Parts: sequence; C-alpha cells; structure tokens
Amino acid sequence: MGAVSAVKSRKGFNTIPILKKMMEAQKHRGNESLGIATNHGCFFTKKLEELDQIQSSNVAIAYNVSKIEPTDSPQPIVSHSHSLIIESDYLEFQQSFDQLFETLSENTPERSLKKFVSQVDGQYEIVILHEGNIVVARDPIGLKPLYYGWNTDFIALATEKKALWNLGIKKTKIFPPGHIWRLAHDLKPSCVRQIRSQQSIDADNGVIAKRLGSLLRKAVLERSLKSKQVGVCFSGGIDSSLIAHILSQNDIDVVGLVVGVKGQPSTEWAEKAAKLLGINLQIQEIDEDNLENILKENIWRIEEADPVKLSLATPFYLCAKLARNSGITRVFTGQGADELFGGYHRFLKILDEGGSNALHEAIFNRVRDAHEDSFQVCEKSVAPETVRMLHPYADWELIQYGLSIPSELKISNPNDKVRKHILRKTAIDINLPKQLAEAPKKAIQYSTGMNRRIEILAKSKGMKTKEYVNQLFKDIFVNFNLEDH
Repeated sequence: MGAVSAVKSRKGFNTIPILKKMMEAQKHRGNESLGIATNHGCFFTKKLEELDQIQSSNVAIAYNVSKIEPTDSPQPIVSHSHSLIIESDYLEFQQSFDQLFETLSENTPERSLKKFVSQVDGQYEIVILHEGNIVVARDPIGLKPLYYGWNTDFIALATEKKALWNLGIKKTKIFPPGHIWRLAHDLKPSCVRQIRSQQSIDADNGVIAKRLGSLLRKAVLERSLKSKQVGVCFSGGIDSSLIAHILSQNDIDVVGLVVGVKGQPSTEWAEKAAKLLGINLQIQEIDEDNLENILKENIWRIEEADPVKLSLATPFYLCAKLARNSGITRVFTGQGADELFGGYHRFLKILDEGGSNALHEAIFNRVRDAHEDSFQVCEKSVAPETVRMLHPYADWELIQYGLSIPSELKISNPNDKVRKHILRKTAIDINLPKQLAEAPKKAIQYSTGMNRRIEILAKSKGMKTKEYVNQLFKDIFVNFNLEDH
C-alpha cells in the first residue's frame, strides 16, 4: 500500500527533482521505502535526499511504500523490460503476485492493461514504464484515487492531488475509472470498462434475492482473503450487519468498529446489533474538544472543502484509527449499498416526480458517480492509518446485477420509509436476525452525528458550515496558492 507518482517531460529535461517533490507531498501514505524507475533502471532508498543520486531521465515513475502485510514489497518491479507499480487493496486475481507482474508485462503495456482492466475486478491503480512511455490504468469502479495534470514543461500523475499541487499544477483532473492512458499531452484516457445502465430483469423477487445473496457472499469472502480477524465499520444497519453476518458465519473473527458516543441511541443500537450477531464491538468516541484538529487533518487528506464529504470521511478516519490501534489491517464497509439499492431519502422525491424510470436512472447515476462522491474520499481519509478499507457492495458483478434489479423492488412508493426491500429480503433469506434486516438505515455521517457536530462547531465560530470548511481548507493549503480552487 502506498502512493504512485509519474512524470514525463515535454521538453526533454530531468524529471527526478519533480518526482522528488511529488513523493514528498505523499509521504504520509508511505515512507518506509521509496522506489523509482527510469529508462536506466530502478533505485530504492528510505531517504528522499538520496534521490538526487539518480541519473538524469526525462521520464520516471515512483512508489511510496507503506508495508501493511508480508506480501507488501518495494516497487517498481522490473519484468521483461517493463517497470511496474501496482497500488492495490484487493485484486480478484487468483495467482501469485509474481504471476501478476508476469501477466502485466507479457505484451505491450496498452494491450496488457486493456486485457487486465476488462477482466479483473478490484481496488487498484497500475503504472507501467516501458521504452520511455508511461501507461496507467485505474479500476473500473474507481475505488483507488488517481489524478493527473500538466503544464508547458511536463505531464504528471499521482494518487493524490497535493502531489500535483506541489508542482504548481492547480487544475487537476480525476483519472476516469476503467480507463487506460499513455501519458501524452495530445492523448486522452481511453475507456476499457465502465459502469453502464442495465435493463431491468424480469424474474421473481425470490429468485432475485437468492442470486443477490450468492453474489454478496462471494464479494465479501473474496475480500476477506481467509483472514482470521477483520474489522467492519459498524452501525447495526442492514448494510454493515449483512457483511458482519457473512464473515462471522464463515469462522472469521469480526470486530465491529463504531464511531459515536456511549449512551446515544445510535451507539446503543450498534451494541444491541453486535450482541444479536455474536460479534465483538469497539467504540471510538468522538473527542469534541479536539474535533477541529480532526477536521483539519481530514481536509488535508481528502483535499476538498466539501462539508458533506468531510462529514463522511471523518467517521471512516476514526474507524481506521481504532482498527490500527487494535492491530486490524482489513476493514469492511457498507459503502455503495445505499446507491445501488435505493437507500437515500432523496430517491423518494425522484420516484414521486418522475416515476420508476426516473428512479432507475437516478440509481445508476449515483452508482456511477460514487467514486467521486464516496469511495476515493474514504480511501484518502484512511490510507495513512495503514488500513485497507474494503467495499464488497462495490464488487463489479454485484453492481451489474444490482443495477438490473427493478427499482420497485428497492423502493415501493414515494412514502417508503424503509427502502432497500430486495436487500432486506436477501438478508432474511440468509438468516440475518429480522430486527437487523428491518432496521432503518442512516448514512454514516448522520448515524454518527458528524454532520451536526461540524455545523455546531462552525456556528461557534460565527460561520455557516460551508464558510467554515472553506476557511479551514484555505488555511491548510495556503502554501499551495490555491486561491481559485
């Protein structure tokens, strides 16, 4: 686990000093080993200043490594004259890591990555340097963040925007999920595989629920990698309870990670749900006195002045800290379920005003855009805690099937307070306690009260929430000169 940096000169000058700045900006994601590949070979060190020893090169890629598990090793890796970096939390690739590198280097980078992206599910970004060219790919759901930009002198790409901001590139672009790109100012990322709207299937809801349960179980267990112990960001709602139930039923020690305050209704419900499931529970209380510092740290990580994204990221940040302190490196979330199965309250208005077709389209749009609204925000908030955050509801096969489920099986009418009916039927079919299968669901920023806490803190400063978060952003990134950001 770590951070990717890549740069290609547009005028033939040395890119190593540029790459050094990018790695410095991302050292919070990994500083145990620093690896660089150029046309002249690979170089590894633990000290940024030693990068000055590298021979001049007009193209280079680099990786900041944070070692979480024994299989995490320094990169880039050289295979068949290809230098490769794979930044990943999970890959649906059944062979060894060595075989993975072999597969990705057996053809031209474009052909290898096109085949890989079209066939392999997971959370990843891949960079290949070969014969003076850099080719990059991002997973089709967009679970790992990736950005790019350029100026008159060079083209650059990185896991986080601040690596590009550190070079003076203020207008960064999100690298589109499921695309590959050879870094060149006259080329654009090309689509290999992306989420598309699906035609509604015509089947009995019992058949649909059974198939859905099978896909969800597969998605959860594949991501567990036969771990003995995992964490689950836990609220006691149906999304996290289903994941915890599947894991615990397969002899995996599950620790529910709860962010909240003891004695509050949401925390008490999580404690009750954990008892029903027979799982252990740990609670991370929100430190009200230190909240502003926590918010500042999260704004630095997510790189946005967005109150909604901040209230989403902060509970995951606290969950990740709790997991790390407990020695847990793999944490599951229920992110993606509300988008896929119609959990958001806003869907009711869409159904009321536009009918089932409008709802079907709205659900697709939310799933398609979840990489920007949710997944990359979560990833950036937790990565420095050396914890892998896993999202089984963002499994490619599960998403494709979920989008084909008729919207009326998700939301019954414009006054539906429960919603996600087909997922609840699935839960009952696989023996989740009925109390949990029917439990109302709130998004994590609301169940933890984080959004309200930010509002109160802003008000204490005499500001509205948006104004307060904007001011924190400007103060944090003042040295990057992002006045127009």
